[in-house]
Amino acid sequence: MPHSPMALSHLKFRHLLLIESLIEQGTIHKAARQLNISQPAATAMLNDLEALVGVPLFVRSRQGVTPTGQTQALLGRVRTILNEFDELSAVIGRVAAGRSALLRVGVVPQAFIAYLPRAIDIFRQAGGCAIRTQESTARQLLDMLIAGELDCVIGRLPNASSALAQASSQLSFVNLYREEICIVVGPQNAAASRRGISYQDLARCEWVMQRPDSAVRGALAEAFLRHGVQPPEPVVETSTYIQNLAIVAQSNLFTVAPRRAAAMHQELGLVRILDVPLDVVPMQVCLIRRKASSRDPSLALFEKAFLESVSIGDESADHSAMQGTPQR
Repeated sequence: MPHSPMALSHLKFRHLLLIESLIEQGTIHKAARQLNISQPAATAMLNDLEALVGVPLFVRSRQGVTPTGQTQALLGRVRTILNEFDELSAVIGRVAAGRSALLRVGVVPQAFIAYLPRAIDIFRQAGGCAIRTQESTARQLLDMLIAGELDCVIGRLPNASSALAQASSQLSFVNLYREEICIVVGPQNAAASRRGISYQDLARCEWVMQRPDSAVRGALAEAFLRHGVQPPEPVVETSTYIQNLAIVAQSNLFTVAPRRAAAMHQELGLVRILDVPLDVVPMQVCLIRRKASSRDPSLALFEKAFLESVSIGDESADHSAMQGTPQR
């Protein structure tokens, strides 16, 4: 029969451990050994668990146990709870040792360069806890957030997928800023002083780009296609646009990068931003977190600090533009 909220109140943490162990080990005997309990006790736990949730979770056979479709549907949330418990245990250990709690922040590279350092300073001055950052692609960071391995993510939403659609009800989003992209070359590149470069000219040049699943590279491809030109294939492919900026600074290659990061490199005289309009919608960068953590005071303070950092950065950019500092 279907479960009731009252029935689920009898659910124990060891029931969740049993689900994960049965999936990993494949037999009740091996799962029992991993959990340091007897096989009859593991069997009784599984029977109790299935009675509580009201659906069969595993198919038993002589070869072992196989998770049902219902178990696969629950698995993501189960692992999130287990990861959250691990983090709670770690926080208790830190507090018991006299250290502060820890905020786990996932961040895409351009947000790290443009706003995160100032946001961390504001956060710490306001009494914020310790921070551990994780840098990766937006897709990988979002997976870690959903799994409970991160507390929040600063980044773009990756391309729509069934996994994201299923997880969207668990997440909340705060718009932080919109990121434009631009074409960048080294200061010694002949294109740095040219005007009116066409997309046909650019398609014949040699490029260094991020991997095909990069949002920045995807936006550049869209710009070329909007002008009826086939996007160029890179002669060098990297994992981050930061590497690309370092490469073009000392070569005749072309690249594409978030405008804020490129402008910082341009101010140092390392690169030049080409005056080529890219007719694509700027990418929205958000602070993404699980709805279940909406009452976390550290997250609320970090969100406030990051928004303040964005505001200060935008004011600084506006002031530089009024003073004549190149922004393009």
